[in-house]
Amino acid sequence: MEYINIIKTDIVANKHDVFWEDISSFIDNASPRPVLIIVNDCEQGSAENLQLQKMLDACRLQPEQFNIIRLQKDDQVAWHQLRERLDPNIIFLIGIMPIQLGISAFFRLNAPNSFNDRIWLPTLDIAELEKHADIKKQLWINGIKPVFIDKPLPLRQ
Repeated sequence: MEYINIIKTDIVANKHDVFWEDISSFIDNASPRPVLIIVNDCEQGSAENLQLQKMLDACRLQPEQFNIIRLQKDDQVAWHQLRERLDPNIIFLIGIMPIQLGISAFFRLNAPNSFNDRIWLPTLDIAELEKHADIKKQLWINGIKPVFIDKPLPLRQ
């Protein structure tokens, strides 16, 4: 008897193996903090890095309240590992797509989203925000202000 293979697809492609790799190179020795900021990598001293610092100042975040992970354009890191190792309550995605974290979900830009029992705040990358004052204002009014200003974060013990 001859069998016919009617399904001709891989269940999980090899490109997804990255989500089971060690993430230590991305998080260094970071400890759990309430906020995780994941941003497109920018050089120290660059205009984008200065703008990132202004955004953090606007959020009124203290250094002991957040971790920053800087990803290159094609970098991928597993959300499930970040969640387990850094245990953030709020994830601020700046120029990072959820798929880079192995997440297949649609998030509203510049507004808080609830996913995996956490608050997610996705926005465009810093260079794009600088080009669009209206989007930057939307991020402030609908995202940063309600998430970080109206409900200040307690420091973790």
